[in-house]
Amino acid sequence: MKSTTDLVQIASYGGGMIVSATKSTADLVQIASYAAVKGSHVIIRGANQKPTADLVQIASFGKGAVIFDFTD
Repeated sequence: MKSTTDLVQIASYGGGMIVSATKSTADLVQIASYAAVKGSHVIIRGANQKPTADLVQIASFGKGAVIFDFTD
């Protein structure tokens, strides 16, 4: 598994990615923020396990760059 630092670096260069919701909310916010700036997309799998408040926080920083996967 790539570190959050690696994923942020990839996002900061415009790379899109699929990540697990098992990452901390703070990590996902950071990744989503960089994706939003560069216009890339982040798909967060397993989003059902995060509280709605956390997902709203991630979405607000992602500014349309985040897709939540709620499938089981």
